Amino acid sequence: MRKGNSKKSNKYRRRKSNFVLKLVVIILIFIVLIFAVDYCSTKTNIHNSATDTVHDVKTQIQDSAIDIMEDILPKEKKAEENAGSTKKAAESESGIFIFPENLELPVCAASKNGTAPDHQIRRFKNYVVCYRESYEQAEWAAYCLEKEELVKNASRGDDFRADPEITTGSATLADYKKSGYDRGHLAPAADFAFSEEAMSESFFLSNMSPQAPGLNREIWQYLEGQVRTWADRFGKVYVITGPVLEKPAEAYDYIGENQVSIPEFYYKVLLVPTHESLMSIGFIIPNKKCKDTFWNYAVTIDEVERRTGLDFYSLLDDHLEDKLESEYALENWK
Repeated sequence: MRKGNSKKSNKYRRRKSNFVLKLVVIILIFIVLIFAVDYCSTKTNIHNSATDTVHDVKTQIQDSAIDIMEDILPKEKKAEENAGSTKKAAESESGIFIFPENLELPVCAASKNGTAPDHQIRRFKNYVVCYRESYEQAEWAAYCLEKEELVKNASRGDDFRADPEITTGSATLADYKKSGYDRGHLAPAADFAFSEEAMSESFFLSNMSPQAPGLNREIWQYLEGQVRTWADRFGKVYVITGPVLEKPAEAYDYIGENQVSIPEFYYKVLLVPTHESLMSIGFIIPNKKCKDTFWNYAVTIDEVERRTGLDFYSLLDDHLEDKLESEYALENWK
């Protein structure tokens, strides 16, 4: 039934397109004739009610022609022309989603204003973080993981190192040494096994946060593995991860000489395409050993935004964004 309707719809669109094309040609011919009359009247200095009428009709036809041409422009061309706008169309009339570039990047103080105190946007080749010097860690790490990247071309190197690009100085290996906390990846190394360079970049300490071993090596690791399963199932997944920094830095316990704050919770928000629409979900998990499953920590993205002060997936159409972030259907993710 759907295929039949699709064929009829395509046939109708072709007929409509041919009709519009013919109409445009006729209008263009009229415009040429009118310009010819207009030109002759100007050259001969003849000015009367007839030439006034010609001018009026010419203007009306020009406006109509412009409207028609804009209406039949390919949607891809219109998307390119609107690429500089803040909001990007997420869904075309045909139901095919157009994903804006950098959809995964959340809006924070730095990305909103270009720069902000205590914020530094650090761009790696395959992911981006926003580093907070006062907490000595990133408040978010964002990337898009695609199905084609789920290949293992690189082994885990464990080359943890300070990030020389953090202007205020990142956390160091000494900060974590004998602290009792793991150097927990925000953007996980296993998501970047498709190349040696990508794997290596994931080990900068600007991508680390102090995680309890019972979290990092168990429930958090299981959730990271599930993200790769979703990338394989849905084709791609937009991922944003970070610590929940909802209190001033001085209110947290810390490790090391650089006073790396120990977060009490971590979040992960996800967006995937489906055949019919988009799906999104959030997770907030305490920084401790959890005996239950990560499914029990699912929340709406609205809840994560409330706790973190960030704005996720802001490039989506406002109506769609509001709907996606206010609800989630757990059964669709299992």
